[in-house]
Amino acid sequence: MTTKNQNSVFIIAEAGSNWKCGSYEDDIECAKKLIEIASKSGCDAIKFQTFRPETLYVKNAGSSDYLSKQGMRSGINEIFENLSMPYEMIPELAAYCIKKEIKFMSTPFSVEDAKQVDPYVEIHKVASYENNHVRLLEFLAETKKPTFVSTGATTYEEIDFLIDIFKKNNSLRLMQCTAKYPCPVNDLNLSVISHLNSKYDIPV
Repeated sequence: MTTKNQNSVFIIAEAGSNWKCGSYEDDIECAKKLIEIASKSGCDAIKFQTFRPETLYVKNAGSSDYLSKQGMRSGINEIFENLSMPYEMIPELAAYCIKKEIKFMSTPFSVEDAKQVDPYVEIHKVASYENNHVRLLEFLAETKKPTFVSTGATTYEEIDFLIDIFKKNNSLRLMQCTAKYPCPVNDLNLSVISHLNSKYDIPV
């Protein structure tokens, strides 16, 4: 994420759900290792994810073709249950980030997730597929903390809507995102960063 005048860059290490290693104790150690690596690499922040499968998918959501091709035969609900970070891990990881002098971040996927994360973060992050989640956006806007919102698969009309929600406290930050993982270089469309910056006059 760059500031409006392009004089500084805020680098976020993406931990996501890569902390999952086995037992709870193993998970904590893996997460701390990721924090150490991000800190030593000079990153400004490291970002995890906070979600519950019941707020992401309907019951009996079935399996996923792309995950099945990678050898993951479990159903979607079971997979995301396994990858959901226990709420009790959040304060421990946040404290470790303070020790390692790196900011702790975690993307929430529901209002309850955001309530659990909020006491431990200075900056919020919204995933592309939650950037029309009105109740979540309104809750984050009320915190008055800087909120980075990814814009993958988002129209300009939807960005206008985002800006309207956050306009009272001027805390919105946009992030260019191409919703392909991994994304081919020819689909990155990084030129849209300067366009968003000039069109909306907010940090991108």
